[in-house]
Order: sequence, then structure tokens, then C-alpha cells
Amino acid sequence: MLQFRLLGFPVTIEPFFWVNMALIFGAISADSPEAIGALVVQMAAGFVSILIHELGHALTMRRLGDQRVDIVLHGFGGFARGSRHLDRWQSLTVSAAGPALQFASGVAVSVWIYPALADQFNAFGRLFLASFANVSRLWALLNLLPILPLDGGHICRSLLGTNAALRISAGLAGLAALYLLLGGSLIGALLLGMLAYQNWRTLKGNL
Repeated sequence: MLQFRLLGFPVTIEPFFWVNMALIFGAISADSPEAIGALVVQMAAGFVSILIHELGHALTMRRLGDQRVDIVLHGFGGFARGSRHLDRWQSLTVSAAGPALQFASGVAVSVWIYPALADQFNAFGRLFLASFANVSRLWALLNLLPILPLDGGHICRSLLGTNAALRISAGLAGLAALYLLLGGSLIGALLLGMLAYQNWRTLKGNL
């Protein structure tokens, strides 16, 4: 595992994080030096985007008084882990801060940084900026879907309570899994189907 500190936060990156990032950005079809180079650049852009997302959570926790926060990036994304209990509105604020900072970063790159600096970079530099902007905006919005354990699911739980959030999460994840399956995306369907099942089992345990 790779470990370092960023802005005072301990950061841990698990090995499967890189495997998943490689698969997302097309490692299976990268069959030339140029394609492999593009894959590495896009993985770097995705890594920076996810790290910014988690920094949004971590910085907000620190702002709320938690001085022991760490960040972990794993196979299915990442999380910021604090040491203090958060009330409902604090939890909502922390959950929203990650996608908000990630989306804002993507907009800033696409609207200001890329137009101003693109001519000063080579093809890989331009690819990094474009990938970062696209990934940051798309993944931030997807993360706001009310499906646990996504941030949107945590926001839904803060607003409506645990069981209501689990019902919404299980139902929406199940519908999304069916949609992806009919569209031919087997991996996406399996992932969302697993989330639907996990949320349904948790709901049954709470009733």
C-alpha cells in the first residue's frame, strides 16, 4: 500500500485502487505504447479527481472540529474517516462537500484552466486536463445518486432517516442494475445489483 500525508491528512492507497482505475479507463484494450501512455494519464487524472473529492470530506470534518481524519482510496473509490460523531446536519454537510469540491474542480479546469493553458501542454498534458474535467464533473454527479454507500445515499439518510434511505437505495440500485443489464453493461449491472442486495439485507435487519 502507498501511504503519504496531504494537507496534514494521512492518505492510504490500496493496490486494488489502481487495478480498478486501469479497468475503468480501458486497460484491456490498451494494446500499443500510445494507448498505454494515454491509460496512465487518464488513471492519474482519475486519481487526482478522487483525491480532491475525499479532501472535500476531510477538510469539512476538520472544519467541524475533527482533528483526526484520514483518507483511504480503495478498489471502489475512497472514503474520509473521522474520529468524531456527526449529527444529522453535520453528516449531510460532510457528505455534500466531497462531490461539491470535485465538481467545482472539474468546472474550473474546463472553463478556465484548459482554455488558458492547453496550448502550453503536449498531447498527454491536454489529455490529463480534459480527462480530469470530464471525470470530476461526471463522477461528482453520479455520486449524488441516492444509493448507499454513495454520498447521495448518505445525504438521503440524513434527510429521511436510515430505513427510508435504504428503501430508496435498494429500489433505485435494482432498477439501475436492470437498465444496465438490458443495455449490455454486465459489470455495472453486477455492481449495482450487489448494492441493491446489500441495502435490502440491511433494511431487513433493521425491521
